[in-house]
Amino acid sequence: MKKIILTAIGLLAMLTTTDATEMSGGKWSINLDEQSMRLTVSHDGRTVMADAYCEADVAGEVMRSHEAKSVSTDWQDVSDCFGDGRRHTVDYVMASGARLIQTFTFYEQQPYFVVSLGVTTPGGRAASNYLAPLKTETQTTFMPRDNKNRVLFVPFDNDGFIRYSSNYLRGTETNSYNVTAIYNSVTREGLVVGAVDHYYWKNAVHVKGSDYYNLDELTLISGYTDNHSHDSIQSEGRPMAHGTVVADTVSSSRFVVGCFDDWRLGMETFGQACTRVAPRREWSGGTPYGWSSWGVQSTDISYQGVIDCADFIRDNLVPHGFCDLEGRVVMSLDAWWNDNLSDAQVRQFVSYCKQNNMIPGLYYGPFCRFGDLQSYVPGTSNRYRFRDLALKVHGQYKVIDGAYCLDPTHPGTKMFMLNDVNKFKQWGIEYLKCDFQSNGAIEADAWYADTCYTGLQAYNIGMAYLQKRLGDDIYVDLSISPAFPYQYAHGRRISCDAWGTMGSTQYVMNCASYGWWLSQVYVANDPDHMVMCMRQEAGGIQSEGANRARITSGAVVGAFLTGDNFSPNVTLHQDGQTRPNYYATSQERALKLLTNEDVNEIPRTCRSFRPVYGNAASSDTQAENLMTYDNGRYVYLAVINYQLVMPQAAEMTFADLGIDPQDVGEIRELWTQQAVEPTATGLRYNVPGSDARIYRIERKSYAEGIRRIDNGQLIIDNYFYDLQGRRVDSPRQGLYIRNGKKYLVK
Repeated sequence: MKKIILTAIGLLAMLTTTDATEMSGGKWSINLDEQSMRLTVSHDGRTVMADAYCEADVAGEVMRSHEAKSVSTDWQDVSDCFGDGRRHTVDYVMASGARLIQTFTFYEQQPYFVVSLGVTTPGGRAASNYLAPLKTETQTTFMPRDNKNRVLFVPFDNDGFIRYSSNYLRGTETNSYNVTAIYNSVTREGLVVGAVDHYYWKNAVHVKGSDYYNLDELTLISGYTDNHSHDSIQSEGRPMAHGTVVADTVSSSRFVVGCFDDWRLGMETFGQACTRVAPRREWSGGTPYGWSSWGVQSTDISYQGVIDCADFIRDNLVPHGFCDLEGRVVMSLDAWWNDNLSDAQVRQFVSYCKQNNMIPGLYYGPFCRFGDLQSYVPGTSNRYRFRDLALKVHGQYKVIDGAYCLDPTHPGTKMFMLNDVNKFKQWGIEYLKCDFQSNGAIEADAWYADTCYTGLQAYNIGMAYLQKRLGDDIYVDLSISPAFPYQYAHGRRISCDAWGTMGSTQYVMNCASYGWWLSQVYVANDPDHMVMCMRQEAGGIQSEGANRARITSGAVVGAFLTGDNFSPNVTLHQDGQTRPNYYATSQERALKLLTNEDVNEIPRTCRSFRPVYGNAASSDTQAENLMTYDNGRYVYLAVINYQLVMPQAAEMTFADLGIDPQDVGEIRELWTQQAVEPTATGLRYNVPGSDARIYRIERKSYAEGIRRIDNGQLIIDNYFYDLQGRRVDSPRQGLYIRNGKKYLVK
């Protein structure tokens, strides 16, 4: 017997007729036709998915819900990390006795619903490596009927200089990892679909469109692999399927499905939904500022060269606000530190940093092995060789980027990590850049832990172990790594390697243009080191405009680390010959560009800027040139001109920036420090080729909060601020700052 429940406000209800069941919440309505056993998913009266169903691979057999012999429905009130709501269950019984159990949960305070799929089999444990909790191959048209509709591709990780893309909704198929948005770049309305669980499954969303506005196919997938996840490498000649999960009930990841007036808000809401499941790791200092040796010193890193750079930053940059919320800067020794520096020198380096209010950092790769496999693994007392730890795919040792992949679940890998971590902690390291993380997340023939079924599960096991051993006093920044899971680290590089050319700036900004929302799950997106004068073989001295553009890309993305060589005592080599180190020019440029206090303030008080429109990734530049952020006091507009010589001039309306013209106060361009007179509807910008400008619009209505940086000390009035420097009138649980002191609100 079915139940009919009507609430007083009509928010959550289950209505039934003789042949259909309606499940609804807020503006969402899902109708199950019990004859066809297909679903219609609608938002505010518009059909988003028609003839939808769920499917799963169960022990090698693909089962689809519309092929079931019977279906039943039920519901219950729930209260979980998303809030209070109602969960509807649709139970499909297959001819074999297997059950596909589809759930839809609507929440009173959320703009999205959550869908998942579970599988059981009679008389035994279920096994599956593919679950699709919602799928349609029937065309719908819910987007505006124009050619401005886009579908977002999000990569699995940041290796191989992979780019995000925002493709026209026509013809091509998109398999976006974890999340996607189907949106209109003019009206900004859009559908955001994404997985919020990241333990067992590599998740993806499959989209196929046509005629710019038709949605032909949409599939939510748990259990997806391809070359982007390093599981289908062309040279191997065959793909590696996703691992098979075995359990009494095998469950997919939960996916959120939401329609938004502004797709950018939708992507940020998705990130926030993820943190409801697994909170992000916080850091008292907020966004890190500092220096990385890999920018120029690279393989020629030396102790004296590092100390010279630290002296220069301490004496010349920190006094002008080049520092984090606690007035500190990171000094990160990247690759080759253990080749060029002795243990005694590392200890001296750490001591120097702590005497000078700096954060000592090192480079580390826990799941990769560069070198032979016959050597004994350090920290294992010769119990294991690297060949014992190395993962195999199709019977062959797996190599990514020249490094063997190590099994994160193997006791030898854990002993190897523990040996290194104990050494780092004994030395006093407080910042760790972890590289080649994706090597630990591949699908493999087997893992040491017999209850480990997938590559992502193995990665979670290894990262949980690493986090526990590191504790909470070391900032963890991921380099080449999956975007998800995120909760084991504070930061993650948003791109692959990037130096100082306009090409590097454009590449970083491609990743920021469509991955800015990752600042919801990390303390800071990392745009890699900002380099003004590169090694000679990499391009040498760049133009001042290109320097300004690269620094702008750092300021609007997050972590603010320079990579120049400021030391006269560094000898650079290439092909056995000495090369110029450009230290004098680097110092000169830094004194001009890294002492701009208004620009230096941005990473402390803003998260990653969002795109103004979101329509450039399928163009020649493949990156947005207009990025914006509103921190309450200021609305910023960053304009980067990727064209070599052609200037870029236009008008930006206040409406597109989301600010009332009546609330516009002073407008200032921060690089030139010129005041800008507004037009009736906006502001005019003019940017030379290979250059950038940052326009700061002050809100008249803002009650002054963050005042200034004095000698690296943040001066704050009598309000609470979050770790990004934004004022909060009623702080919730977390760590806040008030009058320069930190408060833990429980």
